[in-house]
Amino acid sequence: MARAENTDIIDRFEEFYRTYYRNEIGELARKYPNDQRSLYISWNDLYRFDQSLAEDVRTQPEQFQEYAEEALRLYDLPVDVSLGQAHVRVYDLPETTGIRDIRSHHHGQLVSLRGIIRKATNVRPKIQDAAFECQRCGTLTRIPQAGGDFHSPHECQGCERQGPFRINFDQSEFVDAQKLRVQESPEGLRGGERPQSIDINIEDDITGEVTAGDTVRVTGVLHLDQQESHGEKSTMFDIYMDGVTVEIEDDRFEDMTISEEEKKRIISLSDEKDIYQQMVASMAPSIYGYEKEKLAIMLQLFSGVTKHLPDGSRIRGDMHILLIGDPGTGKSQLLQYVRNIAPRSVYTSGKGSSAAGITAAAVRDDFGDGQQWSLEAGALVLADQGVAAVDELDKMRCVTGDTLVRTDDDVVPIRELAHDASQHGNTEHHRNGKTIRGTDIDVLTATDHDRVVRRSVEAVHEYDAPNRLCEVTLESGEQLTATPDHPFFVLDAGERTETPARSITPGDSVAVPDRSRAITDGGTVHRTAVSPIREPTRDISYRRVETTRMIEDHDHESVYDLTVVGTHNFIANGMVVHNSEDRSAMHEALEQQEISVSKAGINATLKSRCSLLGAANPKYGRFDEFEAVAGQIDLEPALISRFDIIFTVTDKPDPEEDKKLAQHILNTNYAGELHTHRAENSASDVSQEEVDTVTEDVEPAIDADLLRKYIAYARRSCFPMMTEEAKTAIEEFYVDLRSQGTDNDAPVPVTARKLEALVRLAEASARVRLSDTVDSEDVDRVLDIVTASLEDIGMDPETGEFDADVIETGTSKSQRDRIRNLKGIIAEVEEDHDVGAPREDVLDRVEAAGMDREKAEYELEKLRRQGDVYEPQADTFRTV
Repeated sequence: MARAENTDIIDRFEEFYRTYYRNEIGELARKYPNDQRSLYISWNDLYRFDQSLAEDVRTQPEQFQEYAEEALRLYDLPVDVSLGQAHVRVYDLPETTGIRDIRSHHHGQLVSLRGIIRKATNVRPKIQDAAFECQRCGTLTRIPQAGGDFHSPHECQGCERQGPFRINFDQSEFVDAQKLRVQESPEGLRGGERPQSIDINIEDDITGEVTAGDTVRVTGVLHLDQQESHGEKSTMFDIYMDGVTVEIEDDRFEDMTISEEEKKRIISLSDEKDIYQQMVASMAPSIYGYEKEKLAIMLQLFSGVTKHLPDGSRIRGDMHILLIGDPGTGKSQLLQYVRNIAPRSVYTSGKGSSAAGITAAAVRDDFGDGQQWSLEAGALVLADQGVAAVDELDKMRCVTGDTLVRTDDDVVPIRELAHDASQHGNTEHHRNGKTIRGTDIDVLTATDHDRVVRRSVEAVHEYDAPNRLCEVTLESGEQLTATPDHPFFVLDAGERTETPARSITPGDSVAVPDRSRAITDGGTVHRTAVSPIREPTRDISYRRVETTRMIEDHDHESVYDLTVVGTHNFIANGMVVHNSEDRSAMHEALEQQEISVSKAGINATLKSRCSLLGAANPKYGRFDEFEAVAGQIDLEPALISRFDIIFTVTDKPDPEEDKKLAQHILNTNYAGELHTHRAENSASDVSQEEVDTVTEDVEPAIDADLLRKYIAYARRSCFPMMTEEAKTAIEEFYVDLRSQGTDNDAPVPVTARKLEALVRLAEASARVRLSDTVDSEDVDRVLDIVTASLEDIGMDPETGEFDADVIETGTSKSQRDRIRNLKGIIAEVEEDHDVGAPREDVLDRVEAAGMDREKAEYELEKLRRQGDVYEPQADTFRTV
């Protein structure tokens, strides 16, 4: 009876194929097996053919896939081809299931999920049918390999002995296999939610087709995997999916399909004299003003030309833009609008997602299981409100709450440090914890020259503890429990390297404060026993690790980390450990568009071929035009300097502009009111003509869909070259600007980085016109943008002169001279005193030298916080 039923099901599939997929099967037979090995069928087609059969495929997918593939093998083909190993892959399910909405009843069912590829392993061969050869008699015994465990024969089918066996690779069957990790898209999350992910196993011809960063829809069968705790089976299960189909849902600009009619419209638009005004008017028209900023962002979408040089090096064409300014000025709306134009975009907010855009979206890499994640060419990363925050994995580089750190007054658990800080500082709540800023705490840290000094804590971080922790115990008895990714400083071939806790092994030597020598800490001298491995002229030595262990079950609710001014480490439980504010990989990612990774014995280079558009609010609320940019946002100067264009967006009262802004916002709202009234009210007396008349001012000049295709067409067909006039214009601008810094006392106005930014912008300007040449008019247009940007952020607020160091180093020449003089005065004064230079003596000497006392006090405190000077006792300084 069952066999007859199976035959009926196979017959139904054959009939379905003849009705709906005759041509597709013929094409498969022609290309099988080298160019195509799968027949893709729409679930909706199957549902139209036989609703009951379609539901059975959804609820019993593995059994019914066998029937479908058997029917394909039996199908009467017009050519003499066997489709014996061909697959039937179902797609186009009527609804998708959210990753966080998966429940126990989904087990064993066919479901569709949408998300972003977070990681993708390399494609590797997987054994399907293992041929075991008996070493005694040579008989082959074949064992199918199903599931995740490897199965061996119990006895030989020839001599009936229990081996020994070896695998005969020539007689075994293998298939390509790959594991994907798909994560929820950030736009689908509510504020504060942590994105969830699922691992997906795929095989054969669908492997190797997707890369990290792709937005996909995956259809597959959900399975359960039993968890274990201390080697014992648990009642809890993890979920994973065996993927059937993987569909990429986002396209690059260059992949868009453009019809001949659309191509003609694009070419016609490019010839219009006001095309640049139309482009600006197509960028977030509901936001009033910001013409230069909108034009710059539009040029970013068009991009400069990527050049490949004969020596193999590469000059990027992608541009990076940063908007810094007051809250409520429309920065976020601009980013959201750009997100809708760029087809391959990743939008993330420092407030509500796992990262502040850059790190999480563009350059994160985790080699814990040999997997990678980076973005491909043509992507646009949109980082809102917090280019300063670190990504989720970096947040998990933390220690447990009972970890001891030394402050000015005492040795305290780090959880008490967080508690005390929350009483006085400003608390930012995150999806999985909080950050407390504005603390008044100093802790012991190590300098690059292995000296121990006190530095100020800028922020204390408290996060939900992960499931696993790692315990590291030294031979001398010190012990620290941290998250598996928390880095320690380990001595490796004479060099200090950063090694995550999970990769530390017994016998490794980790950095510790060498208290066999006196260490001055707030006037108190500490000494402890000599360490086994010691650098005699330094404060840092190394002690050997005795044991490490992973802890699965623990009672720690939270883990903690510190951000320390001027360094990336602090001393905890007698060991030097890394804190989470290191963004050095970002420099390479934004400039060379690569990330070099050397981690856990693996060396690799990942691609980050994307543009970055970032928006950030100043740390202290509103932008201060009299203070350097680097001091107002939580990004280091070396990283800020990688942006081609930086704009400040300020909110200044101006009666004339305020009136225009008010009228624009009111008109925009009125247009929305009329449209809503007509759409929602069947008895509305508002005519379509009235709606059209009012909405003219707030509609984009170029429709968003056509604009996307315009940009796509320009990027894939237009590669403009510089004319001699354009080269001369850029050269003269650069040389004239640089000439302002030829005097010995003058600051350097601009660096060569700005030259490449000018070239990229000018090439993008030419692409707007679909021109094969970059002309002087393009240069004039972008010089206007660059000059406005330099006037915003490239001037010394004290002197009003262009000073590249304001961005490149975060310190203007006038400020640098003041610091140099101040350090010299401290050094002079401390020679006359045994305990160091008294504060008042230093400030008196500063005033006598003609320096402003108030500015000197500010610089003195800044030097102390950065560890360039320290206080051997209260209000007394020594230089480091």
